Amino acid sequence: MIPEQAKSEIIKRRAAGGTWTGIALWIEETFGIPIHRSTVQRWHDKEILDQEDLVYPQNETAEKVRLDKKILTYKSEVDLYKKLYNQALKDSVKQQLIIEAIRELTPAFEEVPLKEPYHPNKDAFSKSPQIVVAPLTDTHIGESVNAEQMLSLNKYNFTVFNKRLFGWANQVLNLVTYRRNIAPVNHLIIPMLGDMISGDIHEELARSNISNCMEQMIRGANLIAQALMHLAPHFKSIEVPCVVGNHGRMTRKPPMKDKYLDWDYMLYQWVAAFCKNQKNITFDISKSFVNLFSVYDKKILIMHGDSISGAGSNTSINRAITSFRGVLQYRKNLAAELNIKEDVVHFDNAMIGHFHRIDEIDIGTGELHICGCMKGPDEFALQRLHTATKPKQLVTYWHPTYGYIGKEVIYLNRYDDEEDPDAGNMFRDYIPKEWSKLIPS
Repeated sequence: MIPEQAKSEIIKRRAAGGTWTGIALWIEETFGIPIHRSTVQRWHDKEILDQEDLVYPQNETAEKVRLDKKILTYKSEVDLYKKLYNQALKDSVKQQLIIEAIRELTPAFEEVPLKEPYHPNKDAFSKSPQIVVAPLTDTHIGESVNAEQMLSLNKYNFTVFNKRLFGWANQVLNLVTYRRNIAPVNHLIIPMLGDMISGDIHEELARSNISNCMEQMIRGANLIAQALMHLAPHFKSIEVPCVVGNHGRMTRKPPMKDKYLDWDYMLYQWVAAFCKNQKNITFDISKSFVNLFSVYDKKILIMHGDSISGAGSNTSINRAITSFRGVLQYRKNLAAELNIKEDVVHFDNAMIGHFHRIDEIDIGTGELHICGCMKGPDEFALQRLHTATKPKQLVTYWHPTYGYIGKEVIYLNRYDDEEDPDAGNMFRDYIPKEWSKLIPS
């Protein structure tokens, strides 16, 4: 800022031929204020132009003085812009020199010849085999989801479940067939993670369900067994580890004891009965709320997920899994204290349902998978949670050396539409008066 006391002196010194640098030094020495010479110059030129409004003697000398001042101002501006232009030109030349040097001195890669696209052949079967793990969870058989109340976002009933189940089984088979182009796949694992039926634990479910729990269970078991039999001819072995959920429980409050007294448990037993003659299908129906199965050297923990508090946040899920590791460590130490010889119980990965979404969480030793929901969104999710997630199930791939190596998502609502060529097919939904007639002799 130009000191007020210095303004008139600046004009006098400049008129007497003083340089801008000299004037700037004089201001700093006199007033103790450092001001750049260009700032002094800009103020001076503006001040001189502003004085044009003053009344000058109307003669040729005054007019000449005014014009000379303007010319002086324009010359100063020309000098400034010329300096800026020269600097920009130098920078541009430097940049161009660098670009030309890079072009001339940097060696380029040699051209890579085109190759024929890879076509899988029998050589793929000499590679390491892989295992496919395709969980089936949260089917909620027997629940009615009304399309009108859902703004046409979803609908669900026995027929829709049947279509989606048929679509799921065929899509698992299609994905496995595609996978077999790169590796042999002889083993399929289908963990069933609970909430297979709608149940009657909530008053509105008991009122709005399509049928009672017993019918939900037997009709669901019949259809799921058909899905397994549909897949059975295409694998050397199919393994079905099971845990119960919370919708099929027979008490209003979640039980801590006898957790397996659940309609899910009955459904699994009937599925096993329907498939008893198919020797390549085996079941592991747990009475505990958790179960374990192996994929090569990896141990996979499965549970429904209703035992995890915290509204399904990744933090609460991770905390629960970490705590359960501590429980298994306690079991290991207890066995050592009692001199009990048994295999060490641990897990590397985990799979859960319950939260009606597909997600993946790193738990250190592997991944925890949240495995989706066949039902899709319902009135509760829309009104209370303001969310809607597509009905989908997970398919994962496992390698003998690297463990979990990839996944696919099967979107199930596509099988609802009659116009879709993949939709409309269903399993036979028929239950005779005597259920035993459903079981082959």
